Amino acid sequence: MVFDQAGGYLFSGWRGRIVTLFFLLISLAVVVMVIFTNWTTISTYEWQVRPVWIGYGLFFLAIDLFLGALAWHLIVIRFTEHKSLRQNVKFWNFSNLARRIPGTIWYISSRAVLYERHGVSKATTIVLSGLEMALILVSGIVIFIIILPFWALPDDLVDGLGNLWFILILLPPCLLLVHPRVLDRLWRKLSPLTTIQKLHWRDTIGWLFLYLVIWAIGALTLFSAVNFVHPLPIQQLAPIIGMWALASTISLAGALTFTSFGVREISLTLLLAQLIPAPIALIVAIIVRIFWLAGEWVGGVLSLLL
Repeated sequence: MVFDQAGGYLFSGWRGRIVTLFFLLISLAVVVMVIFTNWTTISTYEWQVRPVWIGYGLFFLAIDLFLGALAWHLIVIRFTEHKSLRQNVKFWNFSNLARRIPGTIWYISSRAVLYERHGVSKATTIVLSGLEMALILVSGIVIFIIILPFWALPDDLVDGLGNLWFILILLPPCLLLVHPRVLDRLWRKLSPLTTIQKLHWRDTIGWLFLYLVIWAIGALTLFSAVNFVHPLPIQQLAPIIGMWALASTISLAGALTFTSFGVREISLTLLLAQLIPAPIALIVAIIVRIFWLAGEWVGGVLSLLL
């Protein structure tokens, strides 16, 4: 009860705008920290900048973030009476900002408080957030498996993948969570007074397909970041998609088990080093992180205006 009152107070009116600005400043601080801690590498690199690829990268990033918000909206309207696209996009963007504070709890709890003020219980929002993460994780593994035949992996990398036990542990419960029958039973226990149409595989498959598209477009952002500093032929797009899916899936799985801070950047650097020199791979990983932080920052500003 105390948390409910505090959450409603904190996220209402001008206080909500101050909280959003607080998260915006955190994102900006992370960008500055990334640049500062890697300044030696950045300043000594002989840049061969092709600015047009920054434009491509930002274009794909904008589409990717929009589809991510749309996917969340489709999940919410399937299970609740909260049908406002504007508010769902607003809350999705705000929760992305909250990720900058280490700990997945901030990402989910910020949503829970915001939605509760609009008649959606915290338990419902938490379950839907769990479903979103499960869909992202499963679709990431699926697209990695699809790309794997087109991506020649070095033996040492294959051996390293065998140590990713936490992904294998998380996959079965995630597959279980996205099963229509399990979702239906979970929902009826969670909200026995709320009636929804029976879920079918077309619901889950539709969501998974949308997240597969989101993964692919996110990889195009990575491909653009690589070409910004180092020419890479289109024939290497398949490995880039696989690298993006693998690194981001590892990061998400890490967020659900221990920590995700810097995991994606380290994974991307090691994976990209197969295609480009290691120092350039590090710079690309930094650029991609700045891309995403900038996108979340713009989304946070958007959440203030919506």
